[in-house]
Amino acid sequence: MTKRALIPALLLLAVAVVAAPALLARLRAPEAAPPRTVALHMREYTFNGTNPTLQFRPGERVHFIVTNEEESNVLHNFRVVGMNVDCGPPMKPGERREVMVTMPKSGEFAYTCCTHPGMGGKMVVAKK
Repeated sequence: MTKRALIPALLLLAVAVVAAPALLARLRAPEAAPPRTVALHMREYTFNGTNPTLQFRPGERVHFIVTNEEESNVLHNFRVVGMNVDCGPPMKPGERREVMVTMPKSGEFAYTCCTHPGMGGKMVVAKK
């Protein structure tokens, strides 16, 4: 091999050596799972009719879609205690709020309507 051919070959080898670790790390990295969508319907002073206990895994990303489905002019709002999801503005019938949350390592958390005491349920984050 001549000196002229050797220099481009060495440069190509140097680039490959530098780029290989980043490429391998990218190939090994797991794809982030799409967020889980949880629909909550506020009607007759409950979430989904029964204020259900919701189960999640640590680190799970959750997309809450919360809709005020009252037929009369009842305002609601939505918060998750302990997860930096504040009440936000009151929602009129027909309005919805979307909230994205990444679940912590573990624990129990309350989801509530700030306007109506007793309207809310529990979220449990635990390994299954």
